[in-house]
Order: sequence, then C-alpha cells, then structure tokens
Amino acid sequence: MASISRSRPGVAGQHWPAAALLSLGVLLALAALLGPLVLGAIEWRISANSLNQTYGADGAALLLLAPTAVVAAWLAWRGGPVAAPLAFGLGLASLYYGIASVLGAEYVRYPGNNERFFLLYLLIIVVAWVVAAWGWSAMGDAPPRPSRRLARRAGLLFIAGGLLMSVAWLLQLATIAVDGSLSQADALAYDESPTAFWVVRIVDLGFIVPLAIWSGFGLWRGWSSAAKAATGVAAFLTLQAVAVLTMGVVMVVRGDPTATPLLVAILTPITLGIAAVTVELLRTYGRAVVSAPRAASV
Repeated sequence: MASISRSRPGVAGQHWPAAALLSLGVLLALAALLGPLVLGAIEWRISANSLNQTYGADGAALLLLAPTAVVAAWLAWRGGPVAAPLAFGLGLASLYYGIASVLGAEYVRYPGNNERFFLLYLLIIVVAWVVAAWGWSAMGDAPPRPSRRLARRAGLLFIAGGLLMSVAWLLQLATIAVDGSLSQADALAYDESPTAFWVVRIVDLGFIVPLAIWSGFGLWRGWSSAAKAATGVAAFLTLQAVAVLTMGVVMVVRGDPTATPLLVAILTPITLGIAAVTVELLRTYGRAVVSAPRAASV
C-alpha cells in the first residue's frame, strides 16, 4: 500500500512567519506609542480635528492590531491552522494603517515632524505585505470551505458592508461632481484635510469595496477562490471596521465638528456582525484543518 500525502495548510510550525508577525506587532505598537495618543514624539502634519482620527487609529493599532499580530505569531510558531487567515487579514489592515498615515498628512499646510518617522511606517508597510502574502499562500490551494449557511451569512455581511461604504462615499463624490464642493461637516473635513479625504476614498472604493463585494458574491456562488479568501477577508474587515468605529467614537466623544454620529450608529451593528462571523469562520477553518486526515492509503 502506498501512502499519498495531502496538503494541510497552516499546521506545520512556521518560524520565519512567526518572527515577521511578531515584528509587525512591535512596529505597530511602537508607532502608536510614539504618536500623539501616548508620547507625542510624532507630530502629525494634520488639523486639530483630524488629530481625533489619529487618536482612534493609533488606539486601534495599539490595542487591536498589535495584540492580534502577537497572537498570530504564537499560532504560527506552534503551527496553529488559523495563523494563515489571521496573518492575511492583519497584513491588509496594517497596510491600510501605514499607507493612510503617511499619505494622509498635509505636508505643506500644517507644522509637524512626522516625516522624520517615515522609515518606521515604511517598515510597517513592507512587513505587512510580506505577512499578508505568506498568509494567502499558507492557506493552500484548497483550504476548508465554510458551510453553506455560514458562507451565505458571511457573504451577505461582506456585500452589505461594501455597499454601505460605497453609498456613503459615492454620495459625497456625486455632490462634488454636481456642485463642485461639499456642505456642512463634510465640507469642513474636506477643507481641513483634502489629501486624507482622497486617500481614503481611493483606497476604500478602489480596494476594500471591490474585495468585500467580490468575496461576498463569490461565497454565494460557491467560488473556490472566494472560499479561500473568506476567513482572511473577514479578519481584515473586522480589524478595519473596529479601527474606523474607534475613530468615529473618539470624534463624537471629543465633540469633533466633522463627526458623524449616524455613521457610528450604523457601523456598530455591522462591525459586531462581521466580528461574530469572523470568529465562526476562524473556528470552522481551524477545526476543519485539524480534523483533516494527514494521509490517505491507496
């Protein structure tokens, strides 16, 4: 009898990915600690109102992204199966954090020194994409598929989140196209930070929305590529949604005139729903990989 091995993604101990994940966690924590939320060594070239968003983003990086990186590193070191999708989602969220932080500043308008810390954010970006690439490849060509019920729930939430973001941003862009400017709180936010405004719209509408809608539609249709991406995309959307929600809550609590309480109220249940689905997807993925047979006898 010959023995044929079957691929079991994410179950062998991975030392260099664990080191990369741990490094990413340290870099994220360092950036948040050096920022205005804690030490204030990084003085961002942004408006006073935009600083509230930085408080939220750094808080999420310190209390959510960095700990997730440490947990994923520990899982990768021990060969935990969910390390791969966690790494994929964390890598994408960290990429967003690093890119938006650097490109969102108004370098010729506000005083500051954040350019002195560019190399720190460049390291975050580089390590983040390496971690995301490893997470994708480590999930294998045929990772476990979620149940039909779970796939449809996740797909519905992915599509709903993508459509909500699309509507919110496209309404603003349509207003600009028709009237040439925004109004009220949107106008104030745009006038203070036009660069950040466009960076967020480009990344959200050009990357996050297509990824969420494609993954959601693919889960409904039973695409293998969407099934592979589902758990990692869910982790990414959860981390990103919590970060955005944190920024929104900080803005509301601090009385930011550009805050949108309605958006916070709408985003809260969506974030909780995606988080719950993410936990279920991770649990399903982990159990399926662990219970898969190591080999089949022929």
